[in-house]
Amino acid sequence: MKVSGMSVRSLFAVGLALLFLGAAAAAGEGAFAGFDYHRIDAIGSKLGQTAIADVDNDGDLDWIAGEADYAGGELWWWEYRSPGQWVRHAMGKGHTDVGGAAFDINGDGWVDVLCGSKILLNTKKPARENFREYSIGAIYSHDSEFADINGDGRMDAIANSDRTGLFWYEIPEDVTSRWISHTIATSEEHKIHGGVSPRAVGDIDGDGDSDVVTGQAWYENVDGAGLAWTPHKNIDFGEHHRYGLAVKTWVADLDGDGDVDVVQAEADNPDGRIAWFANDGKGHWRRHLIKPKGDRQDFHSLVVADFDNDGDLDVFSGGGPLSGENMHRCYVWENTAGKGNPPIAGRWIEHIVARKPCHEAVGGDVDGDGDIDVCAKPWSTGNEHFYLRNLTSENKAAR
Repeated sequence: MKVSGMSVRSLFAVGLALLFLGAAAAAGEGAFAGFDYHRIDAIGSKLGQTAIADVDNDGDLDWIAGEADYAGGELWWWEYRSPGQWVRHAMGKGHTDVGGAAFDINGDGWVDVLCGSKILLNTKKPARENFREYSIGAIYSHDSEFADINGDGRMDAIANSDRTGLFWYEIPEDVTSRWISHTIATSEEHKIHGGVSPRAVGDIDGDGDSDVVTGQAWYENVDGAGLAWTPHKNIDFGEHHRYGLAVKTWVADLDGDGDVDVVQAEADNPDGRIAWFANDGKGHWRRHLIKPKGDRQDFHSLVVADFDNDGDLDVFSGGGPLSGENMHRCYVWENTAGKGNPPIAGRWIEHIVARKPCHEAVGGDVDGDGDIDVCAKPWSTGNEHFYLRNLTSENKAAR
């Protein structure tokens, strides 16, 4: 199985038949154009394992979501045909909480799914056949992600649970056999309900290997092979609430200075915040708030991407199940400080892009028009899955 590259997971969410244009609607190049809303489906409750990927190899991105195992463990994928037409197909059963990730695990050119202690392998006939299920011995996870941890050019997996700890897994040649487990931190050292999703792997200290960022700490890959880890508990963010400490994490170079920074959103928190942390290049941080408390949002989603195609990174999140009643919102914070070379993060314009419950949203260029869209759904506040189509490219073409 030959694989290269880093994390494969992607991006985000939004609201009811309303179009919210950004503050710079008039605009020239890079103006925030907003999103329009399309319903994907209405199905069930307490679904996670979200991803967007080209499940059927037709050149566009499809939507994946599945139940937590205690709700039945069923997974589905929705075939994208047009913004307003999505066709549901069964995938099989997983064994996880909300932790899932999509990737071509066996290298046959078709997207598969990791769902906790199981993988689902694509039969190459995904619209007609359920995926093949195999137990691989991984944990029942809250978070899952694919990344090359040991630097061998092959994709590995990481998984997190407050019940068991933080682990990474080497994927064997026979991907259906037991995956090789390595402990980053035990549950006594790392009792984090959610922290290594959706994109928490990067070279934090600039030594050329993959480190892992989570709630209130980052873990240094000491030997570069993922066999020795040193925790650095120096990320001042996250509060303990009903489920303990939970954050969504995204590693990226926000300020364009060549090292990787961190964005985090407080999840499972009835009045969460969003912040980014500037890296000094060695894993020491300066915190900058993007969104303070006050809107009563449970930020259980995070996507960092250039939503307005102006060359800098913006931030998306939305209100999950612990948000104030009837107050759920989805936001994009437009980075307006990135007009120079390199772009400098720091000044943000807030756009409410939908008023819908949002949980485990993901993003990617679903319709292939060159900008980043969002797919999302609720957790326990309704059952409506939706697609937010980014209007940036359409707006540019109309000028």
